[in-house]
Amino acid sequence: MRRAKKHGLLAVLPIVVSSALILSACGGGSDDADNAAQQDPGAVAADVGAAPADASGAATGTTDAPAGAAPVAEGATGAAPVTGDAGAAPVAGQNKGQKGAAAKTGTKGSAGAKTAKAADLKGLTAIDTEAQRAENERIAASKNGATDMGITKDSIKMGTVTMHGIALGNLLATPLVNGIKATMASVNDRGGVLGRRMSLVDCDDGPGEVSRSKACIKKLVGQDKVFAFLSYSSWASASIHSDLAQYKIPAIGTWAYSQTEWQDPYMFPTHMSMIHEAMANAQWVKNVIKPKTYGLVCLTSPEMQLSCNEVQRILDDSGAKMVKKIDVGISETSMSAQILSMRAANPDHIVHYVINPATMTKFMVEAAQQGYYPPKGISGNHLATEILGSLFGKHPVNRYWTNTTYKLWGAEFMATMNKYARGNKGLNHHIVQASYVGVLVFERAAKAVGPNLTRERLMAQLGNGDIYAADASLDQRFSWSKAERGGSGTDQTWNPENGQGHEYMYKYTSTNTVSNPDGSPSGFQPDPDQFHIYTGK
Repeated sequence: MRRAKKHGLLAVLPIVVSSALILSACGGGSDDADNAAQQDPGAVAADVGAAPADASGAATGTTDAPAGAAPVAEGATGAAPVTGDAGAAPVAGQNKGQKGAAAKTGTKGSAGAKTAKAADLKGLTAIDTEAQRAENERIAASKNGATDMGITKDSIKMGTVTMHGIALGNLLATPLVNGIKATMASVNDRGGVLGRRMSLVDCDDGPGEVSRSKACIKKLVGQDKVFAFLSYSSWASASIHSDLAQYKIPAIGTWAYSQTEWQDPYMFPTHMSMIHEAMANAQWVKNVIKPKTYGLVCLTSPEMQLSCNEVQRILDDSGAKMVKKIDVGISETSMSAQILSMRAANPDHIVHYVINPATMTKFMVEAAQQGYYPPKGISGNHLATEILGSLFGKHPVNRYWTNTTYKLWGAEFMATMNKYARGNKGLNHHIVQASYVGVLVFERAAKAVGPNLTRERLMAQLGNGDIYAADASLDQRFSWSKAERGGSGTDQTWNPENGQGHEYMYKYTSTNTVSNPDGSPSGFQPDPDQFHIYTGK
């Protein structure tokens, strides 16, 4: 009965979305931790993206560990074997003391699990000497495990800010929060973080308003007493750097909408920045499409304008000529006029850096109505989502490409979502992947820090130059060293094989874009001409 209901929902979704897209994003919702992630999704259906029954809201984790559990995490009880570079082997020679995977850490709930031994680092560089480690264990014991705000001997309270009020928020924001809670539940089921169980408080900043986002931070820190942020998915993410510095609170697994997230020492993104995505996409267009002329569709936000500038720099240097640039607002109610102007300019290929899925969905729907499409297709960022086929329809099939930080979708990621976030079925997207990795990065770094877990010590561990590798099915790595955080389009200091220098290009091949049962993509094909794409080549 439930399966039939879901399939029926997907069948009518394009009609619902077509109606919904004429509405601009609006504020609303509650800052309550549980209500924000389980709000009525409105235009689609009451149970789409609802909090999974066995995640129990704040990731209580009362079920068994999933098969193929967390890639970056260690010691998942009952997990399927992991292949390749799963769980952390850093690049050989990158950092002293990085020696790949070792023994398990953290047996469930035992007092002994709270002692992080040197062997538990598993490829990470210790921030403590043996003497310092012993002293920090004594400090944690003297405080009965309450080592910092949001930390007790058996719990870690984390916060997140999500723009539930954006257009299609029930399809984008709600699954994101569910995914974070699901990953936390999987961590809790294998013993938590050295015996401490994770929970999440979500705050809704509406359509990503800066003032509401800042109010969320104040509430989460002052009222809810969270230890740190996990993910931060809001247009306001570029405007909160001073708030994080004021409260001295780190944010792990942010979505890197803004390049400044990579430059902020309090932020640890698990996603390539938009400017870097634009560079990688432009390199692919130069190498594969080889257009003589091109058009740009760009959001008016400063970050997306900088992204489009990088596309133009790379393509102009290749000899291609930009014949039309369209700047669009985030609340465009129609793209018909813009499509007419692009059609008149007649570019070979169109590149979009809009980030807002609703805007490009309008473009695709109205381009189909006009019977228009550029002869060499369209490519752009941030549209790797299981629901894309229901939004875009048949018109762009086999002539649309999207770049994404992670491979789609990953057996371990999907196993975790299928077990702990069943409401996410058909709604997972690559920012859910980024937040999933963010939780697992936090788990691993916090275990390396040991029982004396403080914000300052966590940031020292994350910022010491170590590389955190996702499992082989996601195939991405991150480091937050000075080199990874710095550089420019023409002076690239980052490692070309890490998450600031390397990602993937997928071709849209079918309207059935819901993941296959084994976690492999459906409707998204690794581009046969150049799947691995780079910011510099």
